[in-house]
Amino acid sequence: MKQMTVGEFKAQFSSVLEQVMDGEEVQILYGRAKKPVATLTQIEEKKKKRRIPGLYKDFGPYWEDESFRLTPEWLFDDMDDLL
Repeated sequence: MKQMTVGEFKAQFSSVLEQVMDGEEVQILYGRAKKPVATLTQIEEKKKKRRIPGLYKDFGPYWEDESFRLTPEWLFDDMDDLL
């Protein structure tokens, strides 16, 4: 891991970014005590996880015919019996 003060980092910003893109880690030091305040690393691309179907994975879409419509009357027809 390479260490640099803030002044060195500012002066060599472009070349430091190129080094980071090549895989090197750069630690930024601050103040007279040269206290580490940040570390620059290359961002790793995240692989998208494939979605695993859940409860209805074996059923798939089901349509009786194209004229089938869900209406509030059809959905709540038997709700009076429950109340």
